Amino acid sequence: MRKTLIGLIGAAVLAAAPAQAQTYNVTLAGASPGGLWSTIGAGLDKALAKAYPGSTVTYQTGSGGLANAKLVQDKKVPMGIIGDPELAAAVNGTGPFKGRPQKDIRVLFRVYSPSARFQYQYVLINGDVAKKYGINTMADLKKQAGNIRIAFNRPGNMDGDVSIAIAEAHGIDLKSFKQVVRAASREQVSLMLDRRIDGQIYGIAYNHPRIRETANGIPLKMLDVGQAVSEKLAKQFGGKICVIKANEHKFISADKTSVCLGAIIGAHKDMDEKTAYNIVKGVLKNVDDFKNAHRLLKKVTTLKSMAEPSVVPHHPGAIKAFKEAGLM
Repeated sequence: MRKTLIGLIGAAVLAAAPAQAQTYNVTLAGASPGGLWSTIGAGLDKALAKAYPGSTVTYQTGSGGLANAKLVQDKKVPMGIIGDPELAAAVNGTGPFKGRPQKDIRVLFRVYSPSARFQYQYVLINGDVAKKYGINTMADLKKQAGNIRIAFNRPGNMDGDVSIAIAEAHGIDLKSFKQVVRAASREQVSLMLDRRIDGQIYGIAYNHPRIRETANGIPLKMLDVGQAVSEKLAKQFGGKICVIKANEHKFISADKTSVCLGAIIGAHKDMDEKTAYNIVKGVLKNVDDFKNAHRLLKKVTTLKSMAEPSVVPHHPGAIKAFKEAGLM
């Protein structure tokens, strides 16, 4: 009887004791340290630590979205930040993945949506050069290409591929330009300000400091990509058509249409469903901790935007979390 009573008391104590809280210690593949994606990693770390005390997200620096897609596909990391164009190339087996589609990547949530205009494809021409040669449209740029030195992002960066696709969609052969320079966006700004190039086509956040720096140093003419080409490229690269309204920049007086691209947190389809569910649920419940990592995230990220679709399906665990939150 005594043993039975002790057993019952012991069972009652165990039942009353709180279950050990779930913790997650996961790696997130990103890009260079100190950039936007590293702050996304910091925000995710803070949100999960609040949702599941003791959890940590380790940000792994790397080569960016293309590399991250491969790392996720090969289960080398549990999560990776992947931009829309990199994700489209991976799943469709194009670009560096030609003939080798990466079919096992799934979306946990969007870190920023195309509508946030974090990556708006700008077509900018030195205003003095545009005036000299009468360049007001992409058709004019095609006619005057032989007089124009133009820059695209460096090889290996999918932004360069998207930008080149804009020119080619307007029938512009890159060989027809006076000079083509492949350079990172920061270098492009210096080249524009020093008048060593006459134009640039690249993707960058709306009203990014580099845009303002260029506009403050030289006159600018911004060309409209156009509805049809923007639709084509949005479909090709997994983005959306977006617009910069007249007077949102001091150097435009009419709406400008282009393609905008976003980015996702990707995971392998074999990630445990409960893990995927808890990660997404934890971020949704602590979204302010996630957004506060970066002023632009704070400004444009919403629960609804985090659930926006991409070119690959959401992970079943993510779908469950979004449905519970009324977002799907």
